[in-house]
Amino acid sequence: MASPPTTEPATLWKNRDFLKLWSGESLSLVGSQVTVLAMPIVAYLWLNASVAEMGVLGALARLPMVLFFVVGVWVDRMRRRPVLIWSDVIRAFMLATVPLLFVMDMLTLWWLYAVVFVMGVFGVLFEIAYRSYLPVLVAPEHLGDGNSKLQLSDSVSKAVGPSLAGFLIATRSAPLVILVDAVSYVLSAICLISIRKREDPPPPDSGGTMIAAIRAGFGWVMSHPVVRPLAIASAVYSFFDIGILQTLYIPYVIDGAGVPAGWVGAVLAVGGVGAVAGAWLSVRLMKGVGPGPTMFWSTVIGNSALILVPLAGGPLWLAIGVLAFSQLLVGLCTQVFVVNNITVLQSSTPRELVGRVIATIWAMGLVPAPIGALLAGLLGEAVGMRPVVLVAAVIGAVVPMIVLALSPIPRMREMPQAPAES
Repeated sequence: MASPPTTEPATLWKNRDFLKLWSGESLSLVGSQVTVLAMPIVAYLWLNASVAEMGVLGALARLPMVLFFVVGVWVDRMRRRPVLIWSDVIRAFMLATVPLLFVMDMLTLWWLYAVVFVMGVFGVLFEIAYRSYLPVLVAPEHLGDGNSKLQLSDSVSKAVGPSLAGFLIATRSAPLVILVDAVSYVLSAICLISIRKREDPPPPDSGGTMIAAIRAGFGWVMSHPVVRPLAIASAVYSFFDIGILQTLYIPYVIDGAGVPAGWVGAVLAVGGVGAVAGAWLSVRLMKGVGPGPTMFWSTVIGNSALILVPLAGGPLWLAIGVLAFSQLLVGLCTQVFVVNNITVLQSSTPRELVGRVIATIWAMGLVPAPIGALLAGLLGEAVGMRPVVLVAAVIGAVVPMIVLALSPIPRMREMPQAPAES
């Protein structure tokens, strides 16, 4: 765990190490958005995967999320930067095998399963280390601004990445397009290697048994009156939206709503535009109306927009318009929520528990996803995609709203602070 610097830069624009972290992650996020669109298209159109096999692909991509609890303990016990670098290098290698095997006419659905699983494992490792590394590089008063800038990159990538992917897929073979993401991970690793600030090792008493360490993080989350409802709402949203709805989204949009594959990237890009606006608004809303009301109302509006997805259909222009409007609201509200949520976690958690607490929240918010993804494929093939998407959208939208409404969050005007002792 790093000690605070003696002289902290006045703004993040003067913090060179943060700018390197931000630059590398921004490049990687654009590449990842290309893969988000290209990978399921490779499976569905090039390798002729069935709806059930698409469910397996979605489940394997999300299955490593069960490792979040363990990964949080590891991250609290090691320096973060080497974890980030090696996670980028390994993911770059795995992605590079897809176009290589395609050119050699050896690409199979089974290898795609392996790629998305390994990508998921090191994606989990990177995500926890990355969120825990930010408080090392910036002062507490800059955390909100840092999270906002990082989420702004995520938002821009959602606007640029799908459009770029749609263009490349229309002009090149989809498996070859994935090479863009592999290169982006290499560039991200180079940026991380160039960070100069030394990170202190974790304190020697941060160990203990793995079970005890996990229990400490989970117990802290479930005892906190603000963090607990956030974790429960995330678990419900994960199962129905990330697990079921997102797994069936591209097959449903193409076959159920009748949108051509080339237009899918444009629809997702609209969500990226909303996400850019959301990242820009997030800190302003946090300071203006408070983090609690901001998280609550962004959940209400963003979740309600999900219900528009199964309603999309009819003429092509109408289906695209409904889906694009839904993506716009979801993208905007998601970024507003995420920036406030992460800043609340980083501000309210004792430094020695940051990795475990963030991992616990991410685990509860993402572990249900692979179960939902697998169920999505089975139910989609059994009863059709539209009813499954409709039920998932409604339940995944309404239940988290109720959980947050019954908590102190809608009335929380100030940022909670970490206790002196954990």
